[in-house]
This record gives sequence, structure tokens and C-alpha cells, in this order.
Amino acid sequence: MSSEKMKILEMIQEGKLTAVEGMDLLKAIEEETELMKKEPVRFQAGDRFLRVRVVGEKKLKVNVNVPFSLIRSASKLVVYAMSFVPADKRAELEQKGLDLQALDVEELVRLVEETVDGKIVDVEVADPQEGRIKVEVCVE
Repeated sequence: MSSEKMKILEMIQEGKLTAVEGMDLLKAIEEETELMKKEPVRFQAGDRFLRVRVVGEKKLKVNVNVPFSLIRSASKLVVYAMSFVPADKRAELEQKGLDLQALDVEELVRLVEETVDGKIVDVEVADPQEGRIKVEVCVE
């Protein structure tokens, strides 16, 4: 049995997850494993990308292009990973208005992909050592 499945069972035993939540996570792991065995993620012409660029005066610092097809595939694993946030930290986040269990990552990915076009973040800062730095996050 994988370490991820063992961790889920331990969390159920410790009362950190309900049996239903545990079964949902186990099912998500199994579905993701089967999907990856059958068919690797393929990028299609016309696939949209989440792009992150950090450019300094002297050089390009970060250039990340993530296709939404990959983000959609990984969204189930994000939900699974959030279950490993310790209960005390989860309670602290909830006090600040962020309930990780209520966060629908797949819906968030769908909304961003379908409704956002162009720049999401466009920030310029002046750094004493690096000079001008520009940060851009966009959907294209």
C-alpha cells in the first residue's frame, strides 16, 4: 500500500478526516493513478496557458508556462495535498476566513480558464541591488 494511502488511513483513525473524506481522497488518488497509466497529459494546439514572468533590468529571472490541461489534471492532487495541512493550521486559516475544505480547486481552475484572458498581475518594483523588476501573471 502506498504511503499516501497509509497517511489517509492514519488521518481517519486519528479523527482528522471523516471516513467519507478519506474515501474521496483514496478515490482521487486511484483515479489519478489510473489516468496517468492510461494516458499522459497531452497539450493540444489552442490549449491555454497560465504564464508567470519575472524580468529584471539585467536578465529574465522566471519564465513559467503551465498549460491548463496540466493544471486541470493536477487539481485533484491539490485537493488531496490540502488534507495534509495540520488541523491547528487549518483552524488558524479558518479564523482568517479561509476554509481549505470548502475551496473547490477544480471550479477555480475552470473559472480562471473560461473567464480570464490577459494579465492577472502586472507589478513593477525597484530593487536596490537588482534594479527594476517586473512581475507578470497572465492567461493566454
